[in-house]
Amino acid sequence: MTVSRYRLNRDGMWIDKTTGKPMETRGDFVPTPQITRDIAPYMSMASKQMIDGRAAQREDLKRTGCRLVDPTEYKPTYHSKERAIKHGREWTPRPPPEFTR
Repeated sequence: MTVSRYRLNRDGMWIDKTTGKPMETRGDFVPTPQITRDIAPYMSMASKQMIDGRAAQREDLKRTGCRLVDPTEYKPTYHSKERAIKHGREWTPRPPPEFTR
């Protein structure tokens, strides 16, 4: 599925940016634009630089070879047995630290 991008022309009609054709409407469907707000500034964990927008975030991810993690991919790990029981999750004991000489 591709997302069509439209622009508002002088006559107040939504025009497809790639084809130049007017947007097709069905019945009482009212087309509304999707507006995505910019993200709040934050410190990048990978590059330790201040990220102040989506463009800066894309550049930082590209430069550091990272990607955004989908919330469904996150699985909390509980190293405390009490907290694991409290939240009804699996307990994973913390691995012993490795000593290097």
